Amino acid sequence: MQQLTPQDAVFLSIETPELPAHIGGLAFLAPTEGVDFSYDHFVEFVRERLGPIERFSWQLQEVPLGLDRPYWVTREDFDPADHIHSIRIPAPYSPEALSKLVGRIFERPMDRSRPLWDMVLIEGLPGERYVMLWRMHHCLMDGASGANLSEQLFDLTADAKRPAPAKIVDKASATKRVEDRDVFIRAARNAAELPLKQSKYIQSALKGLFEKKAPQEESAESTLAPVAPWNGVVGGHRGLAWSSVSLEDVKRIKNTLGVTVNDVVLAITGGAIRGYLQDQDELPESSLVASVPCSMRTADDKSLGNQIREMPISWATNIEDPIERIMAINESSKKAKQEAHDGASFDLIGMLSESLLPGALNLFMRGAAAAGEKMPLPANAVVSNVPMAPFPLFCAGARIEQVVPISLLAPTQGLNITVLSYDGQLHFGLVHDPKLVPHAWDLAGRVAKSLIDLQEAVDRGIDADPSL
Repeated sequence: MQQLTPQDAVFLSIETPELPAHIGGLAFLAPTEGVDFSYDHFVEFVRERLGPIERFSWQLQEVPLGLDRPYWVTREDFDPADHIHSIRIPAPYSPEALSKLVGRIFERPMDRSRPLWDMVLIEGLPGERYVMLWRMHHCLMDGASGANLSEQLFDLTADAKRPAPAKIVDKASATKRVEDRDVFIRAARNAAELPLKQSKYIQSALKGLFEKKAPQEESAESTLAPVAPWNGVVGGHRGLAWSSVSLEDVKRIKNTLGVTVNDVVLAITGGAIRGYLQDQDELPESSLVASVPCSMRTADDKSLGNQIREMPISWATNIEDPIERIMAINESSKKAKQEAHDGASFDLIGMLSESLLPGALNLFMRGAAAAGEKMPLPANAVVSNVPMAPFPLFCAGARIEQVVPISLLAPTQGLNITVLSYDGQLHFGLVHDPKLVPHAWDLAGRVAKSLIDLQEAVDRGIDADPSL
């Protein structure tokens, strides 16, 4: 029997009607010459590519009353075509209209009685182009494994031919429905292990509290994030805005300053956030904090489950100078990585996944979602960075022009920024609650401006010190 891992299962337990826990993205498709691209053609392509992947035929067998983690069981009558839909966007087309349509689709929770993924082929774009929207529940895979999935759906050429694929089986295969007796026996055994797991996380929290070498004048509140306008009660509606910048420009800054690509991503998003909040006269005096997911998987690990840990990193939004901002982010990032490596930082996802029954965790998350800004804020928003291919790819004979990542919102966090590198560009997807972030397209537009500001500051620094 294949029971969900604790980390996979936590994404089911934290889900509420207002906070669905699926991830996905948009791929803008331009059919190539000679390819008769259509909905039927696309369906046959996906059926051929995803049909052999065993995990996509799995559905949940949940345990009554949330007493234990669910099980993966194989759907007998599985057909990938049942998960693919088509819709035409009304004319006239605009990115804002597409965003509104995608938000309406994406905010709907997924049907847990079926395999937890679907796709929508959106027609009606200028130039006979299409958009593929895909959704997959986070319990099925994380962002890194979702990028690995592109190896199945995306090709190097428009006319790529592949041999008939063999069945792709996970490390542990799903089975038919698990007998109730076995479910309750395992539930009792797992529940008996909870006190030991809870004590481990209590010890970790106390160790971090007493061993933290902070200045005496720092208060306990200094480890928490200040409140941003989007840190409130997150509603059920979703919006999406997007932006792109040159990856070459980002790497030039990285190499000049001796930082990482992720540091540059945090610096330009931090600059965009700073300008956005300044214009609304809502910029906190202390820096906002970004929660940055860190993949714990090895380079050769192609499994599709979740292997992530989140690190709180200063967004340096209280620093005006772009160079000072990115260096402060670099220092905060190095400290967070070292603490994660040493086990000194508190693993919130691990604690939630391993030390609470799924039913109890769901009740806790509903309470946290209703509390809004009254809850302590370990971070203001998630900012994640996922690599894809550095060269152009094709899907069903259509060139992928642009990819926009879409992620989930957490309680008290009405904004999520996910960044995906593809074909020489960094593509930013800003998922948000429209009531908490009413001017998301303005914020998205500031991303490119923030990069320009950083570039100009670096160039001034080179002029002043040619050794840089």
